[in-house]
Amino acid sequence: MIPRLPALTIDELTSRLGSAARARAVVRWLYGTAPLPQALPAAVPGVAAAAWRTLRAATPWNPPLVRERQASADGTTKYALAFGATLVEAVRIPSPRRSTVCVSSQSGCTRRCVFCATRTLGFGRHLRADEMVLQVMLAAAEAPPEAPVRNVVFMGMGEPMDNLGEVLRAVRVLTQSPAPLLRARSITVSTSGVLPGMRRFLRESPASLALSLHATTDDVRARLVPHGRIWPIAALMALLREDAARHPRRECFVEYVLCAGVNDADADADRLLRLLDGIGARVNLIPYNAFPGSDLAPPPSARVLAFQARLAAAGRRAFIRWPRGRAIAAACGQLALATATAE
Repeated sequence: MIPRLPALTIDELTSRLGSAARARAVVRWLYGTAPLPQALPAAVPGVAAAAWRTLRAATPWNPPLVRERQASADGTTKYALAFGATLVEAVRIPSPRRSTVCVSSQSGCTRRCVFCATRTLGFGRHLRADEMVLQVMLAAAEAPPEAPVRNVVFMGMGEPMDNLGEVLRAVRVLTQSPAPLLRARSITVSTSGVLPGMRRFLRESPASLALSLHATTDDVRARLVPHGRIWPIAALMALLREDAARHPRRECFVEYVLCAGVNDADADADRLLRLLDGIGARVNLIPYNAFPGSDLAPPPSARVLAFQARLAAAGRRAFIRWPRGRAIAAACGQLALATATAE
């Protein structure tokens, strides 16, 4: 399949336009235009008319339709986006001096993690690289000037390792010069622990990796992440340990959703410390964000703080990701579920 704008790399644009200068001009125009254009213009400054006409005719431009846009008091904005009949989510999360965009790599998901609302939607299809980049472009075009998009996380709907070829292309495009020129370490690809995909990703990409671990024993992990039965925790940790030795500068994160009475005990914290020995990963503790139909519950705040303190006392970097955008259903799958249910 021929890549579509904006998933073409600079080299591919250079080949199609016959000039590196023209390719750079297209990229500067593409990422310097706000709001996100609904159609490609008849001309782009710095690009020969004939070359642009040929590219424009051969390269579809399919920006998403914003089906719903919700903003919370803390500035978090969640989008329900339609690419044709395909519904996906994206989230823009502001912080001082920068914003982070959370993008989806699939519509729905093939995995059935019990704490995630996306599992109730089933699987629609893989997203193309241009559809992933367009999520970033839409959110970036709406970001406030004082908090431009600097970080991208592939933590929305879907398992990125199941669609890794398109994810890797999107990462290459997002880090290319002259635009959007994000740092590789500022892009994080999350996985629920698909070992073959993780191995390829760590071999081919300099971007950061986040492992959704969520448990310290295989039995509990299989309850929360059913496909965890296929790749045991020990194998996942061994791969991260190998990569830490080969690429010590790579950012690595361990995501850990805390569920009351399931994985939040002091013994879990102690086992987590042992599992991460030799891996310089930062731990992101995420109190469970409940959705209708789930039988899980978040721990009391005091328990979350005690879990973090136990990790920190042992020298492990651990941060609590207190829920943001709860009023706008900002957890994975929640807004898409609400939008689909309302139809």
